[in-house]
Amino acid sequence: MPLRRRHANRIGLLAAAAIFVVIGVGVVMGAQRFIGDANRVSHTNEVIALIGAIEAHLRDGESAQRGYLLTADVDYLADYRRSRGELPELLAQLQQLVRDNPDQSRLALAWKLEIERRLGQMDATLGNYATGGLPSAQRSIGQEARRTSGALRAQARQLVANERQLLVERADSSRNSATLLRALALLGIPLGLAIIGVVYTLLVGEIRRRARAEDAGDEARAQLLDNIDALERQGADLNELSRYGGMLQSCVSVEEAVGLATQYFSRLLPDAGGTLYRVRASQDYAEEVAHWGEHALSGPAMFPLQDCWALRRGQPHVHRAHHELLPCAHVTTPSLNATPTYVCVPLIAQGTQLGLLYLSGHDDAFLARMDLVKTAAEQLSMALSSLELQSRLRVQSIREPLTGLFNRRYLEESLARELARCERRHMPLGLMMLDLDHFKRFNDVHGHAGGDALLAEFGRLLQALSRDEDIACRYGGEEFTLILPEADPITVQARAEAIRAGVEGMRALHLGQELPHVTVSIGVAMFPQHGGLGETLLRQADAALYRAKHAGRNRVETAANDVAVVQAVAP
Repeated sequence: MPLRRRHANRIGLLAAAAIFVVIGVGVVMGAQRFIGDANRVSHTNEVIALIGAIEAHLRDGESAQRGYLLTADVDYLADYRRSRGELPELLAQLQQLVRDNPDQSRLALAWKLEIERRLGQMDATLGNYATGGLPSAQRSIGQEARRTSGALRAQARQLVANERQLLVERADSSRNSATLLRALALLGIPLGLAIIGVVYTLLVGEIRRRARAEDAGDEARAQLLDNIDALERQGADLNELSRYGGMLQSCVSVEEAVGLATQYFSRLLPDAGGTLYRVRASQDYAEEVAHWGEHALSGPAMFPLQDCWALRRGQPHVHRAHHELLPCAHVTTPSLNATPTYVCVPLIAQGTQLGLLYLSGHDDAFLARMDLVKTAAEQLSMALSSLELQSRLRVQSIREPLTGLFNRRYLEESLARELARCERRHMPLGLMMLDLDHFKRFNDVHGHAGGDALLAEFGRLLQALSRDEDIACRYGGEEFTLILPEADPITVQARAEAIRAGVEGMRALHLGQELPHVTVSIGVAMFPQHGGLGETLLRQADAALYRAKHAGRNRVETAANDVAVVQAVAP
């Protein structure tokens, strides 16, 4: 009987150990699969973002080509060549990203060939323009170019649709992984507990082996609790990471994405301090945009990119306490012999450095979650890249390409918004209507290309003579508007005179020749003196402009306070 019990005890202990091993292996495999799904989702989002970047470059190239054909401005030609020169590298990146998907790889190759055909058409048009001028270039733009552009858009939509289908499939795979982890917890743990109970019952009668049996039971229970804790932590971390990634994709601004990342990292690493840096547009400095927790090592609010090993090498840099390697130059250390642990994780998307995640702590405990930190940083990088691309596309939708000023639709939206804001704050607002004098006659003499050159130069002058908070727009033709929020009548009048004088001294070049001097007439209306609605202010400013034209042009007129007088003067 004792021998049989000993055999039963051995079998029970081995079964319990096997259960725990299966649970542990299952948890590790499920977690790795979950992280793998998250990485594949990040990869798919990277492909979608790269497709959008390629389309944006192609549109930029087409827009620059049209601008050059219309204005002969070499800046447009330089923009076209820059956009065209960056496309091959982006297309190569896309083919590299989709090389593991034969269908997408074939589609990407076909799209590349179609883009090269379109670029060839644009090069041919520029060649015709160089030899035969604008009429020759216009004749070279035919149905073939439109068919190629349509095919490009269709292929891009198909590529994005395929990637979105992959997102759906990988979301299903993530749910399956979570189901597997729950099944292991719900089935394996009770079974392990039951086996432990049986072993414990058998050991009750064996007085001499009680201590050993209790130790084994305690060890098994401790292992089980550790597995449960690890499972709960990993499950919570993965759920939080998945939720964080989903919310990042829904952010509508860079500030919102940075705020969300700050909250996530502060919860993920409560015992470490963190700082999020963004690389400035000039690509020379990293600037602090968010901070959380308490740093073991402080850092500056701004530092050159070469001061950080992670930004130099393009990969995470871990510096442990008492590490022999030199620390980053941007980290303030008390001494080389007592440097606490810190980590620099670069934020990179599409090969572009977007920022840096800097973490530091008094011990190495936070390094245990570095896999989650890296995955979260990659998701943040892709989100920031996507939001910046969306921001550039939004700017393109509200800017008028010839002058670089805002268009009429943006004027109407901005005027209503700024009027409401000034009314709430009891502040004034100025509105100018500007019209280049005798522009039709100028256009008849120097042609549309000369007129466009003049309009573009006036747009640059208007931006240069405006405040940062002012909103300069092209109203239509040779008419422009300028909104001056929180500007009093004296300031608005002085600004209008400065613009008028600036136009007198303006020099516009076309085809290497200086165009004749022009003048501008300006009508001014003020809120609240001349009205509280955008439509009313525009009408009053237009009436003042009309009076300036009839009073001899090249002058500034202010709207009349009497609405009846304005209506009588207006054409």
